[in-house]
Amino acid sequence: MNSVLATRREVKNSVLVYAARMAATVRERRRQETTDAILRSARTHLEQAGVEGVTLRAVARDLDLAVSALYRYVDSRDDLLTELLVEAFTEHADAVDAAVDEVGPDDLPGAITAGLRAYRAWSLAHPAQFGLAFGAPVPGYHAPAERTVAVAVRPGSRIMGLFATAYERGLVDADVLAARAATLDDGTAAGFDALAARQSYPLPAPAIALAVDAFVRVHGFTVMEVFGQLRPLVSPADAYYEQLLREVVTTLGLPR
Repeated sequence: MNSVLATRREVKNSVLVYAARMAATVRERRRQETTDAILRSARTHLEQAGVEGVTLRAVARDLDLAVSALYRYVDSRDDLLTELLVEAFTEHADAVDAAVDEVGPDDLPGAITAGLRAYRAWSLAHPAQFGLAFGAPVPGYHAPAERTVAVAVRPGSRIMGLFATAYERGLVDADVLAARAATLDDGTAAGFDALAARQSYPLPAPAIALAVDAFVRVHGFTVMEVFGQLRPLVSPADAYYEQLLREVVTTLGLPR
């Protein structure tokens, strides 16, 4: 009899535990669904009205919630901007990674070119997100470094890693490296050496300089195009950018 009662208690306890877990799972799923909806709403306002349009009141109106209810999911408007920023950086980096992976490691100049082509393409397709990431600072907002820095540098780190592999394989022209070394001042060289040590890049300062030079050209071109500053000069800029990519490969000292 005692064993039967014990078995019944165990079954009852198991049922209660299972029910509690199911309830927790439902709550977690609903919370995630609401969080996703908040982010979608904020993204829509960013795309339609710029960063000024991203407000808790606007998001609450979209979701038919009181503004006070949003504080169960986000701490503030700054928190919402951070989520949008992390999402933008992540999607940008994922686009670069996908383009690089499609080419593969056997064609390093091709992989670098594909990654830099994807860098521009994603930016043009998502101007509002690119503007949040690289445009004018949002008054009063300071992106938390612990959330944003690592993901923000992913595209540059991926390209730098490819170039480091090319350097290790002996693909970088020695004359190009020597020419860049001759123009590199001591202070900048020291900064690039520190970067190589910090990120474990197996590259000397002149090679880091070549990679930084290339990325500055690509990013600067992209910024000007996304913000409409190239339009009076050349539009569309596809052919212009492809020529720039060919020059970048050459200035990196890589075979075309």
